[in-house]
Amino acid sequence: MAEELAPQYLSSSNLQTEIQPISTRIDEMLLRLEEFENLLVLVREESAVAGQQNIPRIAAFRPEFDSLCERLDQLEKFVAMVSKNLDVVERQVQIAEEELDIPDKTINVLLKSLNIFGKPRPVERQTNRNAHGMYEAPTIFKTEDYFGGKAKAKASGSSATVSAGEEGSCSKTPLEEDAADENEGAKK
Repeated sequence: MAEELAPQYLSSSNLQTEIQPISTRIDEMLLRLEEFENLLVLVREESAVAGQQNIPRIAAFRPEFDSLCERLDQLEKFVAMVSKNLDVVERQVQIAEEELDIPDKTINVLLKSLNIFGKPRPVERQTNRNAHGMYEAPTIFKTEDYFGGKAKAKASGSSATVSAGEEGSCSKTPLEEDAADENEGAKK
């Protein structure tokens, strides 16, 4: 009986039709893997070329980048100093308004009541006057101290520009002097 059923079972099941889809999928996966391998080879070649060509170019920009960073640091210091001066002048104006009994503007009343900037409120009445009763103006920066070199060059009609690499050829601004002093202090 098994001998009779074997040919019938063999004719009903076709091994080739069952294996064909699996074989096709394996071939497709092998093709995709080969394409992926080729893509990896191209990426490696491109990254090697980019590394050999671009890294030296980037390294060549380092002095300019360092100079730019230094200028940005100086600008940050300048902005901080201007902010401090502005706070001093605002406080002087506020004290003067209190001394002269000038009514606050609505926006100032709102801002003071909200205390947005978190500034402590003074407890005692302050004055802008010195011991002799005279007004003392706050000491603030002069733009000539920070922008004088460039402004003088433009005013004289000179077309020469001062680059960051020519620091020794012109006088340094106070910001540059402060940065140089900090660098010397850090080295010690």
